[in-house]
Amino acid sequence: MKVSLLKLLRKERPEGHLKSGYRLAGFSICVFISLAFWFMNMLSKKYTQSLVFYIQYEHLPQSGSYTTDTMRIKATASGYRLTGYKFGILDKVIKMDAAQFKRRGNQYYYTLSNHIHAEKIEEQLGEEMKVLDMSPDTLFINPVAPAISDKN
Repeated sequence: MKVSLLKLLRKERPEGHLKSGYRLAGFSICVFISLAFWFMNMLSKKYTQSLVFYIQYEHLPQSGSYTTDTMRIKATASGYRLTGYKFGILDKVIKMDAAQFKRRGNQYYYTLSNHIHAEKIEEQLGEEMKVLDMSPDTLFINPVAPAISDKN
């Protein structure tokens, strides 16, 4: 039973009832418009939020395979930008150059302790994001040797 809104509003009714239908429709439209402007106003403000990003390593040593790491970043940005990250509209990947990692034994590590590293990450996230804190402060890469199959 499909009935359009206009047919319901134009239906024969007593004189006062027709005016109340238009008033209700007009009031509903005004409430919807005011909620839309309120929502846009709230998203335009700056917020501080903690987000989880995936780390994509570049220039890895050729031997072995590696696991995917994550990094928690506390950042200040507009509500639009943070909502984009929360709903997966914006890509949550940070690229790290593994050639800059230092080697200790069989393990590679990279310390993210100073503001230079925060600036590199801010460049990837965009101009309007300000990084406040990063966790973990040191990244580790453990090369895993490829499995050797024993053919007997």
